[in-house]
Amino acid sequence: MGGDWQLREVTLCVKHRHLLVPLWTADNRYTRYDFALRSKEIEADLLAGTMDRPACDPTEYDLWLDRRLEGGEDHTWLANQGLYPATAFCRLLGMEFLRHQADPGQDDIHRLRAVQQAGFAVARQGEAAISAAFIALVEASGGKREEPKAVFGHLHTKLRTDYANDPAFDLFRQLLRDCILSVWPVAAGEIVLGEVQPERRLHSLYSAAREVGVTEELLEPFLIVAGALIAGDTRYSNRRVFNAKDHAALLAEIPTLVSLKTLQREMGASRTELARLVSEGLLTPRVQNEAVHLRWSLTQAMGLLADLKAKAQQISATDAGWEPLLAASRRCRQPIAALLDAVRNGRLVIGAVGDGFSDLRLRILELDRLARPSAVPDAETLITATAFGISVGIKDKGRFRALIDAGQASATVMRNPKTGIANTVMTAADIADFHRRFVTMRTLSAETGRAIPELRADLMRAGVPVFSPEGQDFGRLFLREAVEAALGATKDRKL
Repeated sequence: MGGDWQLREVTLCVKHRHLLVPLWTADNRYTRYDFALRSKEIEADLLAGTMDRPACDPTEYDLWLDRRLEGGEDHTWLANQGLYPATAFCRLLGMEFLRHQADPGQDDIHRLRAVQQAGFAVARQGEAAISAAFIALVEASGGKREEPKAVFGHLHTKLRTDYANDPAFDLFRQLLRDCILSVWPVAAGEIVLGEVQPERRLHSLYSAAREVGVTEELLEPFLIVAGALIAGDTRYSNRRVFNAKDHAALLAEIPTLVSLKTLQREMGASRTELARLVSEGLLTPRVQNEAVHLRWSLTQAMGLLADLKAKAQQISATDAGWEPLLAASRRCRQPIAALLDAVRNGRLVIGAVGDGFSDLRLRILELDRLARPSAVPDAETLITATAFGISVGIKDKGRFRALIDAGQASATVMRNPKTGIANTVMTAADIADFHRRFVTMRTLSAETGRAIPELRADLMRAGVPVFSPEGQDFGRLFLREAVEAALGATKDRKL
């Protein structure tokens, strides 16, 4: 084997199947290299065979290393890596694999050989196998706050220190760095194996809670609803990670969330008005967990108010031709959402006597015209079938048209006198026919004054099916008869 024995990673003479044995040790360099004197000291042991070791079969690692040293032959992925970094990496990787599998009866040389073979068995396969091995080491670790140094041991230490500036180890260092960044919530500016991270890739429940300034228990429901975390995950909070960039807006918003009482005060709305806005889905909590009090978006609420105020004209509080939105909704038996849609579509004019939601007003004559159209309807003032579907909560335009096309709901085709374009509209008779036969969650909430989530739960418990003849999808539409039977309705239906 020529001078191959001088490479520290060589432990076996493949030709003679004999382990390499240290002949002597000496601290003093001159004494150590005095071969004549040292040979005289071990002559008796050599002749007596006391340094002989039992024959040892070569491992795949031994054969690979011997061929590479002999003539450079290498048919593994390691062929493109230098011999020194390749053998060092095999040893370090194998050391971490076998760290927790120590055999008390195994001597140092056999332990080293087992380590080399374990690392080589992975590294020979290439980058994907190495990356998978790193993840396996991560999954095998169980510490609550275990960091990369603890998980990857000497491998991490060597790549971070001794080999930090050695370009021969660049690829191995990059593979381990990629693994670390895919598992741990490394903050921007942190140094990972010699490289400063320009931005945060991952957050964990633990790191996000510390950054936002809330408890993990408070933050977790928000992240579950957002799809960042999975409910019931029993891993430690520092291992429950999610994409930091995708959920940056949510983390920024959480400290700004407020209670329902604060929302009411800032909007200038009454408790009843606020309850209606919530029940109709115009204001939605970030999480449904009622134990979380600070779950309402002030930005959403003030955005709704600002949108309406931007369309409102200033009117006098003494003007009797206007009425508040809640009163208009009750009198016309229309959801507030439907009235606001009419405002946005330009079919209703909105006024304001102050800055709050309670100060908004709708013109009574326009409401009467909308609620009770004349016997000879004007195609320009009638609500279109699509807009009506949206007003009752069927937001997918195609679904309400499909209901009409299937003959399940009546509608009227009228031609616009100015444009000559034929439109499908809903006359008073069509609207009455729809309400006589069907209800949606929005119209049911408006009729009963109950919250949509509460009604949805009651219908589910009663087993009331969504109206879906022959599997057709018309959205969350129910037969009124089935709903009233389930809810035990005894009062006259409100339209």
